[in-house]
Amino acid sequence: MSHRLRLVTPALADSIRRCHGCPLNVLCLDELPEDAERSAPCMEQRCIRLRGGEHLFRVSDAVDQHLYIIRQGDIKLYQHGSDGGQHIIEFLGPGAWVGLESLNEHQRHAGAVALTDCEIATVPYTLLTALLDRQPRSAEAFGQLLSGTIARHQQHAAMLRSTSAIQRVAQFLLQRLEQAQGVAQGLARATLPMSRQDIADYLGLTSSTVSRCLSVLRRHGWLAMAQRAYTLPGLRDVEKVAAGAPLALDA
Repeated sequence: MSHRLRLVTPALADSIRRCHGCPLNVLCLDELPEDAERSAPCMEQRCIRLRGGEHLFRVSDAVDQHLYIIRQGDIKLYQHGSDGGQHIIEFLGPGAWVGLESLNEHQRHAGAVALTDCEIATVPYTLLTALLDRQPRSAEAFGQLLSGTIARHQQHAAMLRSTSAIQRVAQFLLQRLEQAQGVAQGLARATLPMSRQDIADYLGLTSSTVSRCLSVLRRHGWLAMAQRAYTLPGLRDVEKVAAGAPLALDA
């Protein structure tokens, strides 16, 4: 059985590196012919850099016909509540898409503010629609991305309706861990760049209740806090609490 060798030229190697680092590679499913070389990038990207506390966009801003993909850092997506306070929709980290909630709208339905220093790639609607038109498989992948976003919001709404305070905090810690893919070599670790008040707003609790829940998990030895990060030495126990196992806040 013979195998055809593929010559990797400098131009092709550069193309491969560029595609590997491209935030759209989850959608862009083009397969290069074996002898193909790309003399120019398949897309030109502009990156935005934000410092912690700076806005990517605000509620009611005009939609600029771009979507955004977080390369580095953490973003808080929020809306204004009926009481004038802040209602946090989601915390987003590297690889997440921002702005999906305003597709085909004239004004932003939510604001996005950096929790940490961020690097964000901008994707024009025109480029995205051209990609989806050219590649049916990409359209399917983008549909799955939208479905996943809707499912997360539905799960969050269900959590706020039917879970206890300690259960919500446990679920939140596990969600952060899953997003960070932080279980490796027996260590469950994730970042926690948001404030206690941010966590409380997201979970529909008060900041004092969030602090009490974290303290209970720490006293049991299941949670270890560091500066803007945490580990879960008692991962299995936290999973039981998240599933509904009773745990009193004065334990």
